[in-house]
Amino acid sequence: MNSNNKNNIYIITAVLFLITASVNIEMPLFRVYTENENFGVGMVGFAFASYIGGLLPTALLLGGLSDKIGKKKVLLIALLLSTLSVLIISIFPNLYVLFVSRILVGCAVALSISTGSSFLSEMFTTHKETNSSNIVALSTALGFGSGALFTGIYLAFYTTLVPLTYWVVLTLSVILLFITTTLPESKFDTSKKMIKLPLFPKGSLKYNISVSLFWAATGVVISIIPTQISKFDLGGWSGLSLFLINGTGAFISPVAKRFSVRNCMTISYVLLPIGFASLTYGSIYGQLPFVLSGCSIIGIVAYGFGYFGTLKGVSELNPDEKPRVVAGYLLYGYLGFGVPSIILGLTSEKFGIENSLISYFIFTVVVIAFLLLSHFRKTNTSRTLIN
Repeated sequence: MNSNNKNNIYIITAVLFLITASVNIEMPLFRVYTENENFGVGMVGFAFASYIGGLLPTALLLGGLSDKIGKKKVLLIALLLSTLSVLIISIFPNLYVLFVSRILVGCAVALSISTGSSFLSEMFTTHKETNSSNIVALSTALGFGSGALFTGIYLAFYTTLVPLTYWVVLTLSVILLFITTTLPESKFDTSKKMIKLPLFPKGSLKYNISVSLFWAATGVVISIIPTQISKFDLGGWSGLSLFLINGTGAFISPVAKRFSVRNCMTISYVLLPIGFASLTYGSIYGQLPFVLSGCSIIGIVAYGFGYFGTLKGVSELNPDEKPRVVAGYLLYGYLGFGVPSIILGLTSEKFGIENSLISYFIFTVVVIAFLLLSHFRKTNTSRTLIN
């Protein structure tokens, strides 16, 4: 690999990291912005899910944009959108601008991750897919967690609506915009279609439901848990909670890739209820060790064994249409990421956060039980046929 390609890899990795860092940079302040406008926890769920409102339409309608206009242009557009999202919340730190900011950064994530992954694969001479997927997984996992972590740390010392982390990310993003213009342009074809409709082959439902359930747990941590643990003066730990989810996922992902789909799914189905039970208990009774350990276990599932098991499993169902199959898989994943947070936010206002968390935990256990039953039934059937 020549030095130019190495520099290009560093630039693309930095773009992916900064864009994903922008996603949750305001997370420790969700509750504050909401309360300043006299809204309850239900609005926190909507504010969080507005990110999905930008991501999903962009992913579905502009999935082929990089093939049509070139990967470099798409990365620049994505970085510009995320930079704008941080700029407006820095100037107007309120709930209404937060909605717009998260929609913009949702669009940026949808454009950048798939484009960045394919762009990175062009830079490697060997093991293209493996090397690019490893970099994307690590850079985005650390990005999603780092923004919230550093904002939380800053807020532990200074009370403000516009923490220094906003300005740091904004400055770095502007600098990186100019650096990104030095990337070479990839091949593109203006006649190609931008819309890539998702595909749901037979057998994909269990993987799609599973990933939606796994990612829903992370959405709950982002949208609901900070408000709950703030009752015990633990709100400053919300950033670390999110970082642990992404950090443990990034740490365990190289190990998870070595496991079979069946083993990944088994581990995930067992661990998720344990992690969510720890998180629920810790947040209800103000026990920080249980909250943090629950987040770590959820991360092992959501971005480790569960993620790689479901992604590999669904990809093998129709290799010839893998991009469309993965698009359908991600549609379920992101709906799971956002919709339960809205529902929990609304039910929390009426029945209390504690009751909503317990109810959702019971729902998670019931769905996992059905998935486990189906999983082991098919596993035993496969063994019988082999014998």
